[in-house]
Amino acid sequence: MSNRKSVLFFTNEEFGQTNVILAVAYELLRQNEINVHIASWPAFQPRVAALSEKVQKEKPEIEIRPIQFHVLPLSPMFDLWVQNGGSRSIIPHPPGKKGITRLKKLVTELFGVWNPTEYIMLFETCRTLVDEVNPGLIVLDPVFPPAHDLCRTLGLNYAVLSPCTLVPGLNPEQPWLAGFWKYPALSTGFPYPVPWNLIPENLYCTWVIISCLWDPRIKALDAARHAHGIRGILPSFTPWVKDVPHICPSLPEIDLPVVIPPNVHNTGPILVATPPIAESDPELLSWLEQRPTILVSLGTLFEAVPETVKELCLGFRILLETRPDIQILWKLKPKSSFKKEINDIVQKLLFKELNEGRVRIESWLQAEPLAILESGHIICSVHHGGANSYFETTWAGVPQVVLPHWYDTYDYATRAEYLGIGVYGNYNAGHIRDVKMENYVSPTMVDHKEFGKALLKVVGKEAGDSGDMRERARELGNICHNSGGRIMAAEIITELTFKK
Repeated sequence: MSNRKSVLFFTNEEFGQTNVILAVAYELLRQNEINVHIASWPAFQPRVAALSEKVQKEKPEIEIRPIQFHVLPLSPMFDLWVQNGGSRSIIPHPPGKKGITRLKKLVTELFGVWNPTEYIMLFETCRTLVDEVNPGLIVLDPVFPPAHDLCRTLGLNYAVLSPCTLVPGLNPEQPWLAGFWKYPALSTGFPYPVPWNLIPENLYCTWVIISCLWDPRIKALDAARHAHGIRGILPSFTPWVKDVPHICPSLPEIDLPVVIPPNVHNTGPILVATPPIAESDPELLSWLEQRPTILVSLGTLFEAVPETVKELCLGFRILLETRPDIQILWKLKPKSSFKKEINDIVQKLLFKELNEGRVRIESWLQAEPLAILESGHIICSVHHGGANSYFETTWAGVPQVVLPHWYDTYDYATRAEYLGIGVYGNYNAGHIRDVKMENYVSPTMVDHKEFGKALLKVVGKEAGDSGDMRERARELGNICHNSGGRIMAAEIITELTFKK
């Protein structure tokens, strides 16, 4: 085994970035053909160790070499941003022109979070690790730019494993410059194709994001990079690179229609292997079996504040009063300073349903969301539009209500609407919100009437309604199940590792 080739992953530590890496690493361990190394920060290490133990228990007849974890120096991107004054509570911003200036500030702060000295330190750390491991292939998180710079500068054999669709990166490659007028710009949440009256705003938002390149923070990084012999712009702004393999969890059937270059491998959803809910939380399964259920989970970055929780509760009331046969499972994580106020709001507006057991609120779910979605009892998933949530829900064949609040989450709401598998549940509430850049306060971007209407559109005002959406969701779910997913992604990585 000591002579086997190795693959080296570089990644941030957040769940949204690492789930696809865990999913692929699981299959690589099971295939037992190459050694797996992961370089990241300490918060990710326990999940990596648990994965190695899981595979060894599943395959006791053979010796599984555990994943070798390499701790990177400094702080990861998001943690460092928080240390510099950022917080989850100020991430939400409106879509389109009302929020694009705020998004530009977030993008430049996050992409430029390491100062020039720290950035070059990470670049050299990556170089040292590559020299030590001597991998046959390097696999990169799309938003870990020092490792991208290293691979591009030294001409190393590498691939990009993305948790997201690559459509935004492919927009400039579309014929007739369609990426600028036909496809919604990042974080606009516009329909596809973009209506004629919204094209000027679409172009404006595209230009604002491009102008991030001239932000003083980004220019300082570029100056240090160029002085160190690194060419080109910061890799975070080039999500697609010609001739570099890109592995993506999307499929043409579950994405916007684009011309896909041959170096993009759409495998279908790349999902972490999870035990069925009957094993992970049998008590919750018993509760789910009582009624058709709506699952509400708004992402790990979402911190609930009173105004938003109130609008959500009032939206739930519209549903619960119209459909007494339905129950709600709500993963709710209040911002710590608002716990009592939020609890009071929930108790006041949902007291009867909480006591009857029709509404169940958990701060953390023991079972994985995918296991809950696949239980057969979820008739609608309410999520924030994160890539993992979108692909898991689509894989499970469950209709969805999307409540985006930041960055590319708006893009997945557009997809759900375009494909006929869900409803953008706060389109109007988001697009009418104005914000001030000074002393920024995240706006409330949920309106209970719009949200309640979206819920009823997905589940129907009566049992049996909305059959077309349910059938369409099941159809795309079946297509996802027949795709290669994490197995195909692992096979591609293995093939690239042995490629000379």
